[in-house]
Amino acid sequence: MNDTKKILEGLTHEQYLALARDIYVRRARGDNEPGLVFFADNATYRLIGSRDLIPAAGVRVGKDEIREAWRAFDVDFEIGQFEIDDLVVEMPRMAYISWRMKLKNRGTHAEVELEGVDRLRWENYRIVDWTRYFDTALVVALRQGDDGNSH
Repeated sequence: MNDTKKILEGLTHEQYLALARDIYVRRARGDNEPGLVFFADNATYRLIGSRDLIPAAGVRVGKDEIREAWRAFDVDFEIGQFEIDDLVVEMPRMAYISWRMKLKNRGTHAEVELEGVDRLRWENYRIVDWTRYFDTALVVALRQGDDGNSH
């Protein structure tokens, strides 16, 4: 039995929600490791969008690439607040998490409220595929300074 199965097996919806909120809040503060514990070694992470516009976007495979994608996001953006609105979980196969955050561009200091959904596919109590959906146009708009030029 793997460690993540010990953690996740038999949790109530409220317990899943509390665990997800804790992991997401830690991630918002730049603490990636608590969430990465749940990933399979060769997991796929997709941040929908163009890497030309959002360097953290695209497909990443494996924990090291996922960690690097999250760090790349944190270089450009500061997550001011992160809240989970809802969680639909069918463990051990699938989970959907709707969320909202306040996001600030570290260079322009422009801010936006962003909403999104994460789809997590699980196998053997490990995340094997995570896809994040959100309005990437809002994130790209954060690159615009007060003068309207891209920075």
